Amino acid sequence: MTFSQMFGAARWVGAPAGAEASACFRASFSLEECPEYAELTIVGLGFFEAALNGAAVTDELFLPLNSDFAPRTVMIRGEAWDEVTAHRLYCPFLNVTPLLRTGENVLEVMVGTGWFAETKLSPFGGLRLVFSLALHYADGAVRYVVSDGRVKTKAGYITESHLRTGETHDYAAFREDEGWQDAPELPPLETDYLYSNCPADRVIRRLTPTLVGEADGVRVYDCGENTTGWPVLIDRAEAGEEIEILVSERLTADGRLEEKHMHGQHLRVISDGRGRVLHPRFTWFGFRYFSVRGRAEPTSVWVIHADVAVTSEFHSDSAVLNWLYEAYLRAQLTNMHAGIPSDCPHIERCGYTGDGELCCDAAMTMLDGEAFYRKWIGDISDCQDRLTGHVQYTAPYVRCGGGPGGWGCAIVEVPYTFYRHYGDAEPFAAMYGQMLHYFDYLDAHSEERLVTSDRPGEWCLGDWLAPGKTVIPEPFVNTYFYMKSIDRVLEMLPVIGREADAAALMARRAALAEAMTAAYFDEATGDFCGGVQGANAFAVDVGLGDARTYANLAAHYQKTGMYDTGIFGTDIVTRILFTHGDGETAARLLMSEGEVSFGDMRARGATTLHEYWGDPSRSDNHPMFGAVTRYLFQYLLGIRQTKGSAGWREVEISPVFVPQLQHVSGAVTVRGGRIAVSLEQRGGMGIATITVPAGVRAHWKYGDREIPLAAGTQTLTCAI
Repeated sequence: MTFSQMFGAARWVGAPAGAEASACFRASFSLEECPEYAELTIVGLGFFEAALNGAAVTDELFLPLNSDFAPRTVMIRGEAWDEVTAHRLYCPFLNVTPLLRTGENVLEVMVGTGWFAETKLSPFGGLRLVFSLALHYADGAVRYVVSDGRVKTKAGYITESHLRTGETHDYAAFREDEGWQDAPELPPLETDYLYSNCPADRVIRRLTPTLVGEADGVRVYDCGENTTGWPVLIDRAEAGEEIEILVSERLTADGRLEEKHMHGQHLRVISDGRGRVLHPRFTWFGFRYFSVRGRAEPTSVWVIHADVAVTSEFHSDSAVLNWLYEAYLRAQLTNMHAGIPSDCPHIERCGYTGDGELCCDAAMTMLDGEAFYRKWIGDISDCQDRLTGHVQYTAPYVRCGGGPGGWGCAIVEVPYTFYRHYGDAEPFAAMYGQMLHYFDYLDAHSEERLVTSDRPGEWCLGDWLAPGKTVIPEPFVNTYFYMKSIDRVLEMLPVIGREADAAALMARRAALAEAMTAAYFDEATGDFCGGVQGANAFAVDVGLGDARTYANLAAHYQKTGMYDTGIFGTDIVTRILFTHGDGETAARLLMSEGEVSFGDMRARGATTLHEYWGDPSRSDNHPMFGAVTRYLFQYLLGIRQTKGSAGWREVEISPVFVPQLQHVSGAVTVRGGRIAVSLEQRGGMGIATITVPAGVRAHWKYGDREIPLAAGTQTLTCAI
């Protein structure tokens, strides 16, 4: 939509000079009678909060959704960086009928920096506001109250605001009724205006913090879990006194906040002595512990993230697997803010395409992720350079690092996974041309058909964060992802009606396979890249090598019983072992408590997944290694779509019984309903209790036995 289609006669208005951290806006209007219905379309950039006659217009937080808002100049190494990308702005559309009254009405809006105006990044511009209030009367008349030069503005009480670190609130110097001036009108943004279409952030839960220590006037509290959101406090200070709240993921041995895991996050308050409720306004914290210096009393901790429902269950007699399920869910949800899946909720907070494409299948399996990922697919589309075809390492783009395979190939993997889960091929079809453009980009950055570089001066990662040093060759990994993406596209061609393109894509793939084999395959051993860090699994996954390649892979992990892989290799190794009949080995890796394992994270007291194997870890909340959690459902429980199915219309229940698990149960909720499986082992027999909804065609498959399953609950037995 255009600006006028979305906002009619409204105008963008800006903050007063010098108001960089926050600005207040106020618009007054009078009503002789209240309308039958009133709808408010409003955007404050960066983030905004709005109240009509003193009542919040929504309980959603961190609006608007993050996006590539508008054209801007990005400076990299002192030079302007120009790419031709697409831009969009999501506009909340709110029913405010109950908040209106006859006589004087006041709309008050506070705007903070958010992603749009964050000065430590590459800002799109300064603080600004636009709104259109449509008043619908019973006789069919419609009256509009819109933003224009009559809106009043002043600097807000937030005097320092940085999305990645924190805020300073100076209530003592703020005068509510002083300093208002006419808001300057601003030109429209060059962008596509869209209605919000994705779950926004809300307060999801409330935790009760526990006091764990006090020294030198500083009190330290434990939330009980690593989370995102805010400590909420009551100000007990006198006017002019200062209060400081700091947060961290860890404590030192003597009970203080560990500075390395604070990541600069803070809230500083200069009190006005009015007993206010204190918490940040336009950022969230990623933390488990917090400290309070000054006279303020914690009342609770608000857990805040996107309002995305958990639609899965998992239980087993393995404490490590139960922990993995819960830790991944907590890490994934607390990395869903403002409409993007982030890498971590505190340090960078970016929608990394690598982390996002790696975890999207697990998230769509375990969460109601359709609206959330539909929106993020649009961000991936926007972040591609229309001239070169390059796909950024984050969507929306923020200065960062990554690679041309596991990151950029999100432009294929995420729409493909979306189709598989929800049966909607439209996003894939709409981006098909962009996918081919990205393939051309990969060709242009290849040597002897191997992807060897990315954008000049940038990183060119392959896998990431293997224990110790990542030594699996980057071109090998990046070319694997190119081949895998071609396979996804080939699978989708009949779905989107582009079968005629298959021959050309198959020729590309054949050339890549030949180059990979020539460069990395050892004829003497059957290994790729010496079998390091799961390299043989990458090869097997795209049909390279011979029988020895998989045999060497399986033998290695049967012997070590422990991961030696980075974020991509961990997922691929686990899946290849399951799909090739070595489910017991895969389960051993998942349940390991060795030096490089999820069990080790659990033993260290983690409640979310760590960024690194082992310790120390830069971040205690990165979901990327949790991509393997999907295999709890797809293989241990055996809940998988049949080949060629999409939208969970057809399902096979084909579990993997392993000696380490005498009991495992779980469920997923799909469009057709809830699919539940409970498995037990008794005296060499497997007992499966399966619930199938009426809207799903299902069959049982174990060994040579394959039988249809009826709607409802049934119990089957099999020799194992």
